[in-house]
Amino acid sequence: MTKSHFISFLMILCLYSAMWTCRGYELTVKASPRTLIVGDDGFDSIQEAINSADIGDIVFVRRGEYYENILVNKSITLIGEDREHTIIDGNMAGNVISIETGNVKISGFTVRNSSLSMGCGVFIERAGNITISNNRIMNTQMGIQMFSCSGNYIYENVICANYIAIQLLYSGGNFIYRNEISKNTDGIDIYYSFSNMIYENTISSNFFGAYIFLYSNDNVFYHNNFEQNNYQVYTERVTNIWFYNNEGNYWSDYKGYDLNADGIGDIPYNVTETDRDHYPLMGAFHVFTVYFKENIDYITIISNSTITNLTFTNVAELKTKTIFFNAVSNDSAGFSRIFIPRDLMENVSTILINDEEVYVSLLNITDEKKICIYLTYPKNCSVKIVYSELLDLYYQLVAEYLNLINKFDNLNGSYSNLLKEYLILNETLIALNVGNDVIREQLYALNETLHALNETLCDLLKSYNELQVEFGETNSAYKEQKQNLESLMYMFAAVTAVLIVMTIYLSKKVHERSVKLSEG
Repeated sequence: MTKSHFISFLMILCLYSAMWTCRGYELTVKASPRTLIVGDDGFDSIQEAINSADIGDIVFVRRGEYYENILVNKSITLIGEDREHTIIDGNMAGNVISIETGNVKISGFTVRNSSLSMGCGVFIERAGNITISNNRIMNTQMGIQMFSCSGNYIYENVICANYIAIQLLYSGGNFIYRNEISKNTDGIDIYYSFSNMIYENTISSNFFGAYIFLYSNDNVFYHNNFEQNNYQVYTERVTNIWFYNNEGNYWSDYKGYDLNADGIGDIPYNVTETDRDHYPLMGAFHVFTVYFKENIDYITIISNSTITNLTFTNVAELKTKTIFFNAVSNDSAGFSRIFIPRDLMENVSTILINDEEVYVSLLNITDEKKICIYLTYPKNCSVKIVYSELLDLYYQLVAEYLNLINKFDNLNGSYSNLLKEYLILNETLIALNVGNDVIREQLYALNETLHALNETLCDLLKSYNELQVEFGETNSAYKEQKQNLESLMYMFAAVTAVLIVMTIYLSKKVHERSVKLSEG
């Protein structure tokens, strides 16, 4: 193991150890939490109300300026009446809000004026399930700092004019989204932290958009707008992820192109020498909140235009839903890549640009719960997206009718083909029947021939048997004649031998007599 890998392992081990020792995960559930009021005839200070609160209580703060440094050491919900006018001012000393336990929610405040040495607007230490939302945090050394934390949610805050907007130290598994982070020295600082999700933030006009250092790996950035920062991202010895579900971030200095017209750049954006955003957005990412049937939905738009006046209208009597917005583009032509939840709008029936209907096809995306539309339009225009349930039903009926017509035509064609095949098969059957008659006649003739052959065979077998008998008799006679012949041959041989002996004997006698006669 190399030295750097060993150091990384120790840091990650320390981070996990710190997370496991996070305070505040124990929550006592109460049947009916109290609401404590600060201001008017309630508590004079926020800290006084927190000290009097029990776990699970709500501290509601009326409009006003509260000069105090708050310590939250119990699981409560702290709510300001009005973000712009409910102000907690740290009076340039220490942290404005310090959180030392888990299960805390803070929203609806302007938080300002911490100590400019190491003070924070909100300081969270070793705590989880913290929600910081819908606040303005300004004029602090660090707007929000999380030290050794996990499972926290920082969203929909405006964090501006600080030295550091958000800082993560030894923290992982946190969610930072939909914040406006601008005019800070550092937008987001990440040290010894990993696997945090950072998305849908606008990070603009900072010196460093993001500063990532010291073994901070596997943090995920997507759908963020990095706009006009002196340095969009600065990193050292880290590797992070800059896209999610094939969509990355918007970079104001991106010089790529989009030839396939889907709102995603065709070439990667080089974040660092080693990190790349492979799916850079061609326009800024916008999120719009829509309330429908007591639910909250989000319409998101990637566009090179300024999107204003977005509204969603549901006319229940007409079963019609409409999304309307104005688009103003600095370029000669504008585009918008629009994501609409299907819970909000099941389909798209009509799209009007400047009240003129245009045809737009839906983009294929992996998220089946959303509709994705890509529009192009003149420099300035109004856009209206309409879904009519009745019109959609009409289109469905027309489609079904056309489908039935098509099926009928297919069935008609199939019937014609089957009829042709039937006629061919019928002709084939007639031919087969004729052939069958011929074959039957030939078979009858063959049977007759076979019968004749069988009779001939029987005659031949009978003759053969007779020949066998004759052959046996002839063979017996032959054997008997052969034996007689052999006997005759033996007798002939014996007679011949006797004759030869007699001849020899007589010859010898005649010879002897001749000799005697000659001597006498």
